[in-house]
Order: sequence, then structure tokens, then C-alpha cells
Amino acid sequence: MCISCALFCQYIFLSCLTQSFQYRGTNPYEGTLGGSSNKNDGGVKVLGSDGLNIADLRRFLTTSTSETGMKDGEEGEATSDIVSASSCIDALNQTLNYGHIAPTGPDSLPTFPSSESDPFVLNTRPTVYFVGNCDEFETRLVDSNGDKIDKGAGKSDDGKDVTRLVCVPSFALTGEVVMVKLKSLECEVLSFNDATL
Repeated sequence: MCISCALFCQYIFLSCLTQSFQYRGTNPYEGTLGGSSNKNDGGVKVLGSDGLNIADLRRFLTTSTSETGMKDGEEGEATSDIVSASSCIDALNQTLNYGHIAPTGPDSLPTFPSSESDPFVLNTRPTVYFVGNCDEFETRLVDSNGDKIDKGAGKSDDGKDVTRLVCVPSFALTGEVVMVKLKSLECEVLSFNDATL
């Protein structure tokens, strides 16, 4: 097993080991995009990961729906519950509500230990919170309570900050990439397949 993949919190490799790599980011990634020299415009706070934390959390989050289990025309009270894994977007929203990027670590998600503080605690709310390697593209705009907002960017109706949640599908499986417009927080999916190449 590759030592760089053993723990979730993956730090930048030494440049002498990765001379052929152009990008030297961390996983999870946290940063600010856009903005200007104006001190009031700090840009868009972005937080994201490769999806390992969400895939692990989905094993523990479930949704249940009730089904009658009866054929058409039959009468009775028989019901059965169908339990399925929570969607990626719901699990991503839960981590935002928990205020923790990897709530299942270190119990079921190997995480890097820290004696000083927990590096996965969300101290500030990101404007864009994304996760990769999902089954399909999903997005949701939520307010500070985690409630879905239909439209708008920047602030909710009550003046609080909003967060754009984005589940980016696995490019290897879907051939899709996601672009987020930093001013409006709208998402656009670009598909690449053999016909377009």
C-alpha cells in the first residue's frame, strides 16, 4: 500500500520527491480564490477533499423509506422499510452541520494524529464546499442552518452567509468536470466523451 494514501490528511510532498508534479496541494484543500486588492473583497473561501471522508461517512448515514410490499389490488397493513445509504450531497451537508470535515476519523477513517488541535474542525464557514469522486453531480445552496436555498449567492434572505455544496463526479467513470462561477456560485457541468474529443 502506498504510504501517501494511508492517511486521509495528506500533506504536500517534498519538492525533491515530486519534481514532475506541477500541483502541490493538500488533501483536504482549503484556500481563497478570486478577490482583489480591496480589503473588503477577500475572495471566495473554498474547501474540498477527494471524497474519502464522505464515502466513509455514508456508510453510517442511512435514509429509510416505507413501502407497502403489497401488489396492486391487495388489501392489508403489511409494510417494509427500505434502508439505503445517504446521498453524497446529504453527507456533505451533514459534515458542514457537524462543523467537522471527517467526523468518522480516526474510528473508521485513518486520519493523521495531531496533539495540538483537530485539523478537521471547521473554524470558518466556506463559500464553496466540494468533494470529489462521487457517483454523480449534485449541488445545493444552503444557509447557515444547513437548509436549502432556492437561489441567490453570497447572503441568504436573513443576511447570513451561504455555502454552495458541490459533489463532483469521478472523472474516470463519468467524463464530467464541474465549473463554479465565483460571483454567482452557479455550477456548470462539462462532459467529455469520445464524440467530443
